[in-house]
Amino acid sequence: MPVFISYRHEERLDAFILNERLLLEGITAQLVEFGVDGQDAQGRACQQLNDATHWIGLLPAEADDDWWTVRLLETAVTANLRVSFYRNGDCELPKQLDRWPVMRERAHIDLFVRAYHDECTFQRAMTLPAERGSSVDRDNADYFHADLKAKIRRGF
Repeated sequence: MPVFISYRHEERLDAFILNERLLLEGITAQLVEFGVDGQDAQGRACQQLNDATHWIGLLPAEADDDWWTVRLLETAVTANLRVSFYRNGDCELPKQLDRWPVMRERAHIDLFVRAYHDECTFQRAMTLPAERGSSVDRDNADYFHADLKAKIRRGF
């Protein structure tokens, strides 16, 4: 169950911290840096996103102008990926992102790890690629989103 992490150069440190935390927990992650123009360096982002089960998008301060996040979100939702975002600070998010969990501090990364491992433990994890797109997979993705949002809101 690999995790796809997208970020811009400005969020590079946060992306590396997130990646290291996931690696410490034995969670495979794929880091992809996007430029201002929305293009990734190798041009393989769509394939890497399709090979993942989870997507964490690091949001820039000006997320309203970040069209590539919306494009990746469309792809992730269509594929029933588990979606979450990471954004430092208390800036308001665009309303269209309210549905998904938003991690705002490093302690929230631990909550993501816990939700990820819970999904594996209770066998809600999706398998690649056989069951992709099933209604069970959609329900499991929705459960993951709701569970992580609740953990972040409660702080544990």
